[in-house]
Amino acid sequence: MLENGVSNPDAASAEPPIEFRDAFEPPFELSGFPWGKQNGKLRRLPVAITGADLIKPEAADVHAWQTAGGEVRFRTTSCRVELRAELYMVNDKNHMSRTGAAGFAFYTVDGKGQERFHGAAGLSADEAKRGEGSDGAGQFNHAVTIGEGGELCTVSIRLPLYSGVSKLEVGVEAGAQLLPPPPRRIKDPICFYGSSITQGTSASHPGSSYTALLCRALDAPQINLGFSGCARGEECMAEAIAGLKLAAFVLDYDHNAKTAEELQATHEKFFRIVRAARPELPIVIVSGPRDGRTEAARRRRDVVKQTFLNAVAAGDEKVWFVDGLHFYDQEGMPEIPRDFTTVDKTHPTDLGFYLMYRRILPELKKALGLG
Repeated sequence: MLENGVSNPDAASAEPPIEFRDAFEPPFELSGFPWGKQNGKLRRLPVAITGADLIKPEAADVHAWQTAGGEVRFRTTSCRVELRAELYMVNDKNHMSRTGAAGFAFYTVDGKGQERFHGAAGLSADEAKRGEGSDGAGQFNHAVTIGEGGELCTVSIRLPLYSGVSKLEVGVEAGAQLLPPPPRRIKDPICFYGSSITQGTSASHPGSSYTALLCRALDAPQINLGFSGCARGEECMAEAIAGLKLAAFVLDYDHNAKTAEELQATHEKFFRIVRAARPELPIVIVSGPRDGRTEAARRRRDVVKQTFLNAVAAGDEKVWFVDGLHFYDQEGMPEIPRDFTTVDKTHPTDLGFYLMYRRILPELKKALGLG
């Protein structure tokens, strides 16, 4: 039972009671929402750019309220951490686990910099159903044991990929230290713009998408501007991204373009808008993870690569390219059956996301000056 923000108040209990605080307020650090809250809720886009300038404004508006890339960080000496959340706009996908679509992933980093995964938890089927509509609410409660000795560690909670979060409270043991997180290795965020793959379909939880894997490895905040089916290279999106203070930008919307011709009409234009506003911004251009045996896949890859080649020919030294046709057939690894890498021949499994991460990481490190 919860009373006055405290759980387990029985003095006879062997465990200290848990005290809850609003996770959107200090000392907690919330990242992933460069335009902040809107209408009291987390949103990944400004309301103003989901109108006539977008090709699919209604779909973009729905996905903008979903918290892909969102993260809460803090430090504590508490051995237990509890999470209370209220979710809405739950997208209970038929090709994605509920821990990914409507769940949270829990990590800690100790004083030696060692990361530990403490699992993921999501809504039940009944809870997800209650949170499906914009007015519904899925109630989430979960407790995690993160240590035994009461040592100070950093806690990271990754937010759901395909649900909205209207309320989030974190509880720690009464009397435990609760402090802001330490500075990250890379202060400014890495921004990703792309498709449902970028948003995280079909990662098993929010920490296993390729964008999360990259930002965890680099110790950088993430801005995830992946939008299922509706990131189509619109100029207003390029202008919005160009206005952000970023460590790097990953351009990855190949999959959302309906044809190679549509991709060609928007891709280089999108890149040039960002580059004109941010001449020193490292940009990694990525083509989609497609089957390179098909001519259609090669044509799309060639369109994306041409943007890169034209930039290099113009003297751009802040641009890199990753060929998505080779995500799943990498050197140094045994041949992997393609049915292990995707759930539907398009959206990656955790293995597929790991292989994407493995291929992109070296180029992103170069872009960030890390080797």
